[in-house]
Amino acid sequence: MPRKANGRAGKSDRGHQMPGGAMPTGATPSANGTRGMPAGNNMAPAQTGPAAGMTGPGSVEQPSQRRCGVMDVHRRLLSTSPEYVAARSYLENATTQYVADHRRFSGVARIQVVVHVVWNTAAQNISQAQIDSQLDVLNHDFRATNSDVGIVPAPFTGLVADPRIEFRLATTDPSGNPTTGVTRTQTTRTSFGTDDAIKSSATGGVDPWPTDRYLNVWVGQLGGGLLGYAQFPGGPAETDGVVSLHSGFGTNGTAAAPFDLGRTTTHEIGHYLNLFHIWGDDGSGCSGSDEVADTPNQGGPNFGVPTFPKLSCSNGPNGDLFVNYMDYTDDRGMVMFTTDQVARMEACLDTVRTGLNQGSGPGTALPTPAGPAVSWDSDRVDTFVLGTDRAMYHKWWDGGAWAPSVSGYEYMGGVCMSAPEVASWGPNRLDAFVLGTDRGLYHKWWDGTDWGPSDTGYEALGGVCMSPPRVATWGTDRLDVFVLGTDRALYHKWWDGTAWNGFDYLGGVCMSPPEVVAWGTDRLDVFVLGTDNAVYHKWWDGSAWQGFESLGGVCASPPTAVAWGPNRLDLFVIGTDSALYHKWYDGTAWSADWENLGGVCTSAPTVVSWAENRLDVFVLGTDSALYHQWWDGTSWSGFESLGGICTDEPRVTSWGSDRLDVFVVGTDGGLYHKWWDGTAWGPSITGYEALGGVISDFRLDQPAPDQMPMTTTEQAVLN
Repeated sequence: MPRKANGRAGKSDRGHQMPGGAMPTGATPSANGTRGMPAGNNMAPAQTGPAAGMTGPGSVEQPSQRRCGVMDVHRRLLSTSPEYVAARSYLENATTQYVADHRRFSGVARIQVVVHVVWNTAAQNISQAQIDSQLDVLNHDFRATNSDVGIVPAPFTGLVADPRIEFRLATTDPSGNPTTGVTRTQTTRTSFGTDDAIKSSATGGVDPWPTDRYLNVWVGQLGGGLLGYAQFPGGPAETDGVVSLHSGFGTNGTAAAPFDLGRTTTHEIGHYLNLFHIWGDDGSGCSGSDEVADTPNQGGPNFGVPTFPKLSCSNGPNGDLFVNYMDYTDDRGMVMFTTDQVARMEACLDTVRTGLNQGSGPGTALPTPAGPAVSWDSDRVDTFVLGTDRAMYHKWWDGGAWAPSVSGYEYMGGVCMSAPEVASWGPNRLDAFVLGTDRGLYHKWWDGTDWGPSDTGYEALGGVCMSPPRVATWGTDRLDVFVLGTDRALYHKWWDGTAWNGFDYLGGVCMSPPEVVAWGTDRLDVFVLGTDNAVYHKWWDGSAWQGFESLGGVCASPPTAVAWGPNRLDLFVIGTDSALYHKWYDGTAWSADWENLGGVCTSAPTVVSWAENRLDVFVLGTDSALYHQWWDGTSWSGFESLGGICTDEPRVTSWGSDRLDVFVVGTDGGLYHKWWDGTAWGPSITGYEALGGVISDFRLDQPAPDQMPMTTTEQAVLN
């Protein structure tokens, strides 16, 4: 690694000199900003069928039973479009071959969505909050992280599958301009049916955005008891997409029971991705097929929420899979896709809807872990450091170049006593947290347009913190922050989308900063070291805090944790022999022992996962070089040397499948970068890209007193 100065010591290319100043500029400490947290306790181990879908507007009352118009559209196109007939035949043949070959795309598919709100009355012009709530539902239903999946009857639990598909509102319109991903059109029509009038400006609706790149969702008033409909893949581009009744869309606003949990849109997107109704659309007989092998044969649709078992077609003892998204039950009764349904959707995305998948990699349901380097989009990386004046500085890769320049930084003010901890809960959103000179917690955020509360200002969140903050996010507009108090107990503060809550006292006597992971909706897992240097685990299960439980070990570093899927946790520490050790939770139990992965490590490990059953671990060696070890789903690789002479722990993030971006500090105090592009390390296996600056703090894992040797900075923060 180059050691020469870069000519940018302590300066950014925007002309800012890294000056000192009161922490934080423009902030006013809260009333409890100088108050010590409460004393804590010693840590201890825990312990009959519907009418056919209507084609005319009809009445506009809220439906009492689910009615989907997809088969009306399907039969109309079969009878009027030879092109549709041919396309459907091709797709079914391609799907059969795809499934037979056991092919699967890697990572997580990301689909950009545009929501077209078509309204006649003001109530139908649904709020952004209602739209966001629907996206949140989709991002859990299509990752099998929905909190109500637990209602699946025991005989069917083995069928529950993760489609690995995530959705986000488009941030760029077809002309390349910034967008919210929402259009709003007032219409003179009082309702719409399945004739696609809502999809055209000529008939009172709105034209779609390019349907090969965007999932178009029209939301408006539907008639005739219709909840929604979709067009199967293979139909005309100008009508491709999904339609939903506004009062069956999302979970708030106009959404009305029994269709107020967002499952109408989940159901219709299932059709859009080539799933049939689970009973095979043969009326109330037993001869139809949904072309899916692992769903029981079913006589017809189910309504309401049946009691298990619900028998039909001689399918006892377990009966119908009425909890499936492709049945007709109420929203609270449909909670899962099966393995073979997932295979059909994957085949659709890998054949006729390839342009829809905007990239694979870690996504919203399993967000990129917080830290000094974070990614919120494909080919996007944001890094945050402290300068020699202890102010925060920011630089970013926008897909084409480093900004504000290769060696320059954006000045963000403050006098910070901890490295920035940054999280992203959505596209073009960043939330940064630091400690101030009063040991209080401070926050600033990027909302897609501006930094809040100002470019150099911070929001004071109070507390007297004994550790740097750790942050996780498990949903849209949700942040969970953890710190240690002056009693070394664990404390929790959270943003619920409207207001800050806490600090909430969680107990313990902790000898390391907390490590936090979110692997699903309303799920948090926190790890610390106890006074015996063992790892302890505490978790929020959606209803209550559990733990602490002891996971054992005698650790010489704080724990590092990562999740590569729902209900999966991988934990790494350095042992007293300086080797790397690993322990994991597989959804049922923790591994009995710590797995020794070798090495002689001089830094705490940094870990990232860019796909299911994939782990990449980075440490520094005794020669201060960077070392890398990875799990490929079958075995550990052993350590490879990536060169360099590094003076601080590595930071790593991933913005896509088989992509890694690693940042270290060199002997000149500058920031250095190397990357894995899926084929090779850049700029070379032992080379680094110089990003300039003179950095005083880029460190994430700062040990607590008496735990490990500390720098002067660490002592200032933690003593």
